[in-house]
Amino acid sequence: MKKIGIILILLALSFGCTELMKRVAVKELEFNLKRVSLVDYDLSTMTLKIDLDAYNPNDIDAVIDRLDYSFYINEKNAANGTTARKETVKAGKEKIVSTTLRINYLSLGVAILEAVKDKKADFRMEGTVFVETPVGAITFPIELFYP
Repeated sequence: MKKIGIILILLALSFGCTELMKRVAVKELEFNLKRVSLVDYDLSTMTLKIDLDAYNPNDIDAVIDRLDYSFYINEKNAANGTTARKETVKAGKEKIVSTTLRINYLSLGVAILEAVKDKKADFRMEGTVFVETPVGAITFPIELFYP
């Protein structure tokens, strides 16, 4: 516990207190997998647009530097991706963070056939939110479900 306090003090001194608070505020964000929509498809792949709803209950803006994730369709890993741009979620507000995925049908095997047959699919996203600091990245795990 003493180490964490020392690290936070060093971060505050080197990074600026307000900027550090914006970074740490990310831990309190509430994420929801809001929408999964088909953008394009061909004989071997499909492109999905993934919309994440990030709500910031804090009284300070929160900064997401990056989100790395794995996306699952019917519990089968469909693709891995990252949001490569920094996003700021204003205090007390929601923000939609979007990303696109290109999925090869062969990587899904039976899961894609079941989704087409049943006209229904369950989606899950596991990821890590990255907050960059001068002494390295702070990470927070997330797991989201849709519907």
